[in-house]
Amino acid sequence: METRDDVSKGSWGRLCAYAAWLATATVFGCGVSGGSTASPSGTAGVSGAAGEPASGGSSGNGPGAAGTTGAGGNTTGVAGTTGAAGGTSRGGTTGSAGLTGAAGVTGTGGAIGAAGVSGGTGGTPLSGITVNIGGTNVPKENAIAFLHFGHSNMAGRGVDLPATRPYFFGPTDPHAWMYHSGVGFQPAVEPTTAGDSGNMVNGMVSGGPGTALVKEAAALAPDKYFISIGYGQGSAYCSQFLPGALYYSKVMAGALELKGKVTFAGIMIYLGITERHGTQADINNYPQCINQLVTQIRTDLGEPNLPLMINDYEMGTTGPLAVGSAFELAIEPKILMVPMVVSNSVLIPTDGVAIQDDHSTTDDHHFSLDGQKEYVRRMLATMQMKGWFPWQ
Repeated sequence: METRDDVSKGSWGRLCAYAAWLATATVFGCGVSGGSTASPSGTAGVSGAAGEPASGGSSGNGPGAAGTTGAGGNTTGVAGTTGAAGGTSRGGTTGSAGLTGAAGVTGTGGAIGAAGVSGGTGGTPLSGITVNIGGTNVPKENAIAFLHFGHSNMAGRGVDLPATRPYFFGPTDPHAWMYHSGVGFQPAVEPTTAGDSGNMVNGMVSGGPGTALVKEAAALAPDKYFISIGYGQGSAYCSQFLPGALYYSKVMAGALELKGKVTFAGIMIYLGITERHGTQADINNYPQCINQLVTQIRTDLGEPNLPLMINDYEMGTTGPLAVGSAFELAIEPKILMVPMVVSNSVLIPTDGVAIQDDHSTTDDHHFSLDGQKEYVRRMLATMQMKGWFPWQ
């Protein structure tokens, strides 16, 4: 069997190679300091006039006039200058000293400047819009929704390992929810996040990534509510999800009902391996189809920059679809083109993601429950590195 090119095989390595330059920055608003304008000082009191000298042979005319009271200011006025002594008479009595000028009135102190307004923490101010989730009114900014859809791997065919099953099928998380049109909010649990009619594998209920997605996100940001809006359909390929085709309205029904009420975090897609069910044009035009689909979703939700996280080829696949097969060699170059064609998009590597154990004679490429959990952890870690997960 042929071995595929190292460039397509080492996709997790490719992610790590550029992870170093990805960084986020949190901007903190600063409070504006309150100013305190000093009031002007009071005007100094006018000096008292000197006593006039007495005429010859008689006593002086008496005491000098008192200094005029200084005008009141906002600080203590300067005391009036002592009046000059009366002049000496020719043979007369020495004139009395002028009276001391009265002190200026104490000025009123300047008012204390108002305190500066506290700066924000860099987060988006609350809009006042809330959505009721399980009886709790949650601000729009704290209700974080993922739109996720795709083929049978999204619907979920995972049943292993036994120890992992309670995480997917057992107790729910109070901050992990799912939403479906006509049903509303429910606690997230498999297989109902995105399941189809095929969620039974040899008598065992199987599950997909929806529950793990919102539970793992809630573990990263426990004060937020995370919402799965999912749809999976076995053997479906990209062109069947386009507007006017079989599944677009089913994918978007719940999302459009929540538009303006929640904060959309991103689009998660499982496709690629099922393009073999379409025509040669479906294989050749795969990246262009994804771009058309994502562009329409962003337009309908009013979110032109909504991130896209899409899977690389399922590298653990065995059998006729394994890496190196004719189909894998045809579709993998097209998959690798998606980030070059679709803005704000990234491939999530699948190297080492566990494939379902052989509980079905035909299953050779679906993720196990442990594989689904590992995949969404990689996806959320990628969002963090790219600054697409600001809720922590």
